[in-house]
Amino acid sequence: MTKLILLPFMMFAANTLVAGLSLDSKVVVFGGTGYVGSQVCERLVEEGFDVTGVSRRGVNPRPENDLLERVNWVSGDATNPKDVEQFVMDSDAVVHAVGLLFDVESGLEGLNTVVSGSKSIPDPDASTYDNITRRTMFNILDSIEKKVNGNPIAKLMNGNKQFPLAFVSCAEAGWRDVPLGDKVDDIAPGWLKSYLKAKRAVESRMFENSPE
Repeated sequence: MTKLILLPFMMFAANTLVAGLSLDSKVVVFGGTGYVGSQVCERLVEEGFDVTGVSRRGVNPRPENDLLERVNWVSGDATNPKDVEQFVMDSDAVVHAVGLLFDVESGLEGLNTVVSGSKSIPDPDASTYDNITRRTMFNILDSIEKKVNGNPIAKLMNGNKQFPLAFVSCAEAGWRDVPLGDKVDDIAPGWLKSYLKAKRAVESRMFENSPE
């Protein structure tokens, strides 16, 4: 079973993610043009890493920013397994920062252009929480497992070495275990329940694959 470094919260992810990496390591950030993703890219570049930012547009969201100008910006679709595999196979660590505040099934998707860091416009057919959160992250996990387990030489060289992976999450799986957490779940609107379902599906799989 692939061992992953589990980082479900991004407060300290940039520092923790790079702890075991050499300065010539390649880090790919999916959703690098977003509010959180671009700041993660800044921190990684500042630390001296070779950073690739993947997004649908593939352009620097803030050209005036010197650190972001040093990121390799590329266009890619994280819902496409082949696109994801291409970037994962050429990386030493991965950050998932693909996000969507309001999906097309929420009825609030028009607000994304106001509150979203990337000002992205949701795809009317594909921009659902399941696609943007669960599917994209599962594609990354599948690619990492293929990278680590599918190559006998790489597996022999890496041994039990963990593959660094960070997942930007605003919904931790234990929410329902905190005081009144179950009540919040019960009264949450349908769009929020869909959001939580997608986040928790990812977190559940990551916990299953993370070291004890």
